[in-house]
Amino acid sequence: MDIIRRFFDIIYRYKFTIIGSLLLILSVLIILNNAKIETRIETFLPGYKPGRPIEEIDDPAVQNMVRMALKFGDSANVSIIYHSEVSLNQPGALKRIKEFQEKLEKLKDVRLVISILNYPGAEAYFENDAINLKELPKELKNFVSEDGRYAMFLVVLSVSKQVEPVVRRLTNSLKGEPIIVLSEASVNNKLFDELKRSMFFYPVVMFLVILSLFFYQTQSLRAAWVSLFIPVLSSIYTYALYFYFGGVLNILTSMTASFLIIIGSAYPLHYYNAIFRTEDVRKHISIPIFFSMLTTAIGFMSFLFVKIPAFKEFGLLVSIGLLLDFLLTITIGHELLGRAKRKTIRVPKSFGIRYFGNKVAIGILVVLAFFTVLSVYYLPRLKVGFNTMDYFSESSDIRKGYNVLEEKFGMKESIYMVLEKEFGVFLPFDDRNIDSIIKELSKYPEVASVDFPRSVSTTALILASRTQPVLRRYIADGRTIRLSINLTPSGAENINKVTEIINQIMTDFKYKYYISGTPYIMKAINDSILSSQIQSIVAALILVFVMLIIVFRDIAESVKLISPVLFATILNFFYMSVFGMKLEISTAITSSIIIGLAIDYSIHLGHDYNKTGNVFTSIKNVGPAIVGNALGIIFGFLTLLIGGELALFKRISILVSLGIFTAALLTLTVLPFMLSFQKVRKLKRIGGMEDE
Repeated sequence: MDIIRRFFDIIYRYKFTIIGSLLLILSVLIILNNAKIETRIETFLPGYKPGRPIEEIDDPAVQNMVRMALKFGDSANVSIIYHSEVSLNQPGALKRIKEFQEKLEKLKDVRLVISILNYPGAEAYFENDAINLKELPKELKNFVSEDGRYAMFLVVLSVSKQVEPVVRRLTNSLKGEPIIVLSEASVNNKLFDELKRSMFFYPVVMFLVILSLFFYQTQSLRAAWVSLFIPVLSSIYTYALYFYFGGVLNILTSMTASFLIIIGSAYPLHYYNAIFRTEDVRKHISIPIFFSMLTTAIGFMSFLFVKIPAFKEFGLLVSIGLLLDFLLTITIGHELLGRAKRKTIRVPKSFGIRYFGNKVAIGILVVLAFFTVLSVYYLPRLKVGFNTMDYFSESSDIRKGYNVLEEKFGMKESIYMVLEKEFGVFLPFDDRNIDSIIKELSKYPEVASVDFPRSVSTTALILASRTQPVLRRYIADGRTIRLSINLTPSGAENINKVTEIINQIMTDFKYKYYISGTPYIMKAINDSILSSQIQSIVAALILVFVMLIIVFRDIAESVKLISPVLFATILNFFYMSVFGMKLEISTAITSSIIIGLAIDYSIHLGHDYNKTGNVFTSIKNVGPAIVGNALGIIFGFLTLLIGGELALFKRISILVSLGIFTAALLTLTVLPFMLSFQKVRKLKRIGGMEDE
C-alpha cells in the first residue's frame, strides 16, 4: 500500500509534467501530419495568402508579372553565368561554350536556351571559333562580359507545378561546371535551406549556449535544463496549433522556436532565482512574470498593424508561444524547478551586481544623450529598401553571381517593358519607333542596355517566332512585343526614377505599355517597410506604456520604466547607420523585438522596488537574473552569425544583441537613479552599512 500511495503522490506532485508530456506527444503527431513550408519571396508581399496562388495577390506589380507571364508563355526562366578559362575573343574559345550549351539543352527540364550562340544576328561577329568583342553591338553584350571571361545563358524550363525542385535538379546536374545559377527559384531554394537551418541548427546551438550561461548563473544543471526545456515545449505546442489550423511556415515564422528559446527561458530563470528569496514563490514572482510576458507579447503583437502577412503571423506565433511559456513556467516549471532547488546545495551567482550610484548613472545618461542626438542626425540618412542580393551574405553563391553581373556585365537587375498595339500589328514603320525607344532609354546612366533583336525588322521577327522558340522571349504575337531593360546598380536602387524615365519617353509614342519585373515586386515590399516600421514601433510603445500605467498605476513611474526601452529603440537606428544597414525586412522588426524583450527588465526592477523601496536591495534581488537573461539573449542571437548564407538573420542578431545590451545597462544603472531620485544618497549609506 505504501508503494501505491507513493506512486500516486509522485503522480500528483508532477501532474502538470505528466499532462505536458502527453500533450507533447500529441503536438509532435500534429506537426508531422500537417506541417507545410513555403519560402517564396512573395510571402513578404502585402495581401499575400499562405498556400494560395500568386495570382490572388492584389498588387499591380504582381498582376503585371502574371499578365506578362501568361502573354509570353513564361514558365520559369533561369540565368546561368559561365566563367570561361580564356577570353572568348581567343581562337577556339567558343568550343567549350558550345559544349556547355549542348549539355544544357539535353537536360530533362530544359525547353530552350538563349545565348550569344543562337541570338539573332550574333553569328556575324564570330570568327575562328571566337567572338569579335570590339565590334559586338550593345544588345549582344548582355550575353558576354566586357573582358570576355563570362558568358550568360538564359534558360527556359518546362515546369508543370513548382519550379523550385526543377531548378534544384538543374543546379545539381551542373555541379562541377564553372557556373553560378541565378533565378527567383534559386533564391527560394536558398531560403528553404536557411529555413531548415533556422528550425534545426540555430535552436540547438542557442539551447547549448544559453544552457551553459544559465548553468553558470544558477549553479544547477537541472534548473538550467528546465529553464530551456519549457520554451522548447512551448515552441512545439505553438507550431502544433499553427499547423493544426492550416498555417504555412515561411522564412520569418520559422524563427519562432529560436525567439521563444531566447525569450521564454527568462521566465523559468527568474522563477528559479526567486525560489531562494521567498517561500511562496508562485505568489511572489508570478505577477511580474505575467506582466513581463504580457508586455513582451504586446511588442510582438504590434506586428498585427503591419500589412505584410508574414509579419503578422510571426508576431502572433511568438505571442502565443510566450503565453504558453508563462503557463508552463508556473505549472511544469514550478514542479521541476522546485525539485532542482531541493537537489542543489548551491545558490545562484549574483555576478557581483549592485547599484553603482549617482555618478555612474549620470555619466551613462550624458553619453546616452550624445548618442541619441547622433541617432536623430543619422536617421534621415538611412536607406530604405532591399533587393534580392541583400538577403544573402558576401560568401553566398547568389551574392557572388549578382556581383559578377554588376562588375562584369555592368548591370544588376532587369525589368521588362511590354509594348502593345491597340489597332493592327507591328509593321516595318514601327522599327524606327522601337529604335528610338531603345536609343532614348540607353542615354540614361540607370540603364545598362536594352535587349531586343534589331538585326532584322520586327515584322520578320514576328513571322520567325512561329518556328524559332528563341524569339518567344521577345514576341508574344503580332500585336505584343517585349523589351528587356537591364539596369545599372544606380537604376536598380532608384526604380522609381527608372519608371519616370520610361513614362516620359513613352509620351512621344502611341503604344499601350506596361512595366514588369522582380524589382517592382521588391518595390511593393519596400514601400510597406517604412510605414510598417513606424506603425509597429508606435503601436508597441503605446501599448506597452498603457500596460505599465495599468500595472504600476503611476504615470511618472511608467515614464521612467519605459525610458530604457525608448532609448534603446532610438539607438537602434544609430547602430544601423554604424554598420551600414538599410531599413528593410530584417531591420524593420528589430525595434519592436527590442521593445518587447527589454521591457521585461524594467518590470522586474519596478515590481521589486515597489516592494522594497530600496534600489540597492532591488538590484541585488533581480539584477543577477536580468544579467543572466540579457547574456542569454545576446549570446543566443549571436549564434545566428555562425555559418549560413542569410544576411537578414545576421543583421537581426547584431541589432537585437546591441539593443538588449543597451537596455540592460540602462535598467541596472540609469533606471534605479530615476526611480529613487531623492532617496539614492540616503539609501546608499544604508546599503553600505548593511554590507558591513
